[in-house]
Amino acid sequence: MSAVPVRAQTAPRPQHSWRPRLEVVASPVPARSVVPFLLLCAAVLGAALLGALLLNTQMAATAYEIHDQQVALNRLDEAEASLRAQVEQAGSPAELQRRADSLGMVPAEGMRFVQLADSRLLGLPEEGAP
Repeated sequence: MSAVPVRAQTAPRPQHSWRPRLEVVASPVPARSVVPFLLLCAAVLGAALLGALLLNTQMAATAYEIHDQQVALNRLDEAEASLRAQVEQAGSPAELQRRADSLGMVPAEGMRFVQLADSRLLGLPEEGAP
């Protein structure tokens, strides 16, 4: 054998290395499911569509109501125009004369007026007039 002396076998000394020590790591948490997100998106989309449908229905109902009110207003305008024409016809001088004659009224002769400012009578028959 060789002449190199045998060293005494001793336990190896722990040496500090630059590498970290290995440790047991818990398994990663599984990723969340996308189903709740998809359900939320579907709910928001459904609510938006339902809201648009309800708004459109309300607008159509209001449009029908406005149309009905405009038709009623046109009828009332026609009735008003008819009544105005009747009032104008009844107030015409010829119609007033005819109604006065039918009631037995006669035209006034020798009409006179009182002027309030100076209390004079106007329209006195002139002297010498029949």
